[in-house]
Amino acid sequence: MKNKLIDSRRNFIKSGIVLTSGLPFIQACGLLTSREESGVDSTQNYIIFSQRGRYGGWPANHGIWNWGDEILISFQDCEHSGEWRNRHSVVPDCERYTIFARSLVGGRSWRIERPAIKYTTDETGGPVTTDDLMLCPGSIDFSHPDFCAQFTLSGTRARNPSWWSYSLDRGHHWIGPYSIDPMGFTGVNARTDYHVLLSSEMMVFLTVTKGNGDEGRVVCAKLSDGGAKWELLGCLGDEPAGWEIMPASAQRKNGDWVVIVRVMEPLTGENSKRFCLKQYVSSDGGKSWRCDGPITPYTTGPGGNPSALVAMKNGNWCVSYGMRDEPFGMCCMFSHDEGRSWLDEKILRTDAACWDIGYPCMVENARGELVVGYYYNTRPDEERFIAATIFTEDDF
Repeated sequence: MKNKLIDSRRNFIKSGIVLTSGLPFIQACGLLTSREESGVDSTQNYIIFSQRGRYGGWPANHGIWNWGDEILISFQDCEHSGEWRNRHSVVPDCERYTIFARSLVGGRSWRIERPAIKYTTDETGGPVTTDDLMLCPGSIDFSHPDFCAQFTLSGTRARNPSWWSYSLDRGHHWIGPYSIDPMGFTGVNARTDYHVLLSSEMMVFLTVTKGNGDEGRVVCAKLSDGGAKWELLGCLGDEPAGWEIMPASAQRKNGDWVVIVRVMEPLTGENSKRFCLKQYVSSDGGKSWRCDGPITPYTTGPGGNPSALVAMKNGNWCVSYGMRDEPFGMCCMFSHDEGRSWLDEKILRTDAACWDIGYPCMVENARGELVVGYYYNTRPDEERFIAATIFTEDDF
């Protein structure tokens, strides 16, 4: 199965996108390329953020929200090192700013926003500490039509705090940051993955740290009393030998919850680790979970990549993810039975120059198109940019 998918990626005609060195800061972004140019239908790629000397990264760590064709995406803005050394080309110990981009036209143009928030993100452990975080007083109306919430981490160890904030005006202004109850675990490494259940209650999927303080294990929690009370519902499997992190969730019409997690399994021998996306299902409101096994082939590319999952209005589902094995790029799969089975992998693009890509988040716009945002590169030493690809299943 893996060889077949890798061969299909290698046979994909690369589009040959090149970002000019020194490209100015883009606030309202246009078309980057069309897959018509490479002979593969009409899916289009757009630049969301690109700035000289800056590294735009990891949208999956921050989140995406939409209100029809109004889409808001969040990501990190870091200082770019300017040199590729087979790791993230970020200047060590630099501050990592949480910023946003907004589209009012379903993902075809974007403007950058830097709201006045009380914190920056810095994976070295500061400047955010647990002393900076407040307890949420509750009484938030999660059903407010302009509500959105963001769950954020400052690192991947128990010592690194995570927090959450919310907005009642579609992300123009944020209230918080609030602490996240570790619910008996050594720590929390939060990303944004939640579902509003009632006006005062939401389902939240989180990564928690293992007993040794390292990431990770995925849990299902309920945030109730308008944000004041945390309750652990269930754990997705036993504590793994490697890690299982970064949940992407959806709910079936019958009430089942489906969660896709990013997995690392340690190995012995030449390849010390392998990576995949694994699916879990709960039929009792998140209390107990069964594993459906890997839904993607195992890879060895650095760290693997998380997924983004959307239950579409037409009843079909789509999962997208980055590919850190050659040829580097973005992929997706569709399901016509709410994740009970997945169709063959589809290629969105394979023109990246190195593995430092991906971390997607995805929504469906008002036209029924999927809009997936991710970070990307087309030359290894140049700045990482944030891009969006707009597509439908009919494009393949």
